[in-house]
Amino acid sequence: MKKLLHADLTAILGLIPLYQPTEAGSIELDLLKLQQGGAADYLFLARRERSWLFDPPRVYEPGSYENLCWLAFQNRAGWPVLALFLHVEKFVGGRPWGSVTLLDYREAARDAETFSALINYLLKLMHKKFRKPQKIIIKVQLSNIRYGR
Repeated sequence: MKKLLHADLTAILGLIPLYQPTEAGSIELDLLKLQQGGAADYLFLARRERSWLFDPPRVYEPGSYENLCWLAFQNRAGWPVLALFLHVEKFVGGRPWGSVTLLDYREAARDAETFSALINYLLKLMHKKFRKPQKIIIKVQLSNIRYGR
């Protein structure tokens, strides 16, 4: 893992097409989400023509779109996958600034697979115990050690 502190996140994501041939429209949507989201944490994924910016708890939610996207490339060889952890700290001139951590995609995908399976197991146990449908919310807090904060 490599971490870059106090970075212009718009500029960082603007460099992605140099490493990963990504459609400009895909990166622009991610930048818009980043600018509208305020100070928060995000998981970013890029492979071939597409990029995605996810809310971390949704990546760990079993069967969610974010979870399925994050896990989609873990067993595929060939084209590299770029995975980043972004922490937006502030905005300077309307641009998000914060830290960027380069993740090992396969390790991050294994973590998401393990924790989403654990959450799924806990939900099934709770459903059996209470025997009636109810909304259960489990918050996943990212490990400060794992993601370098």
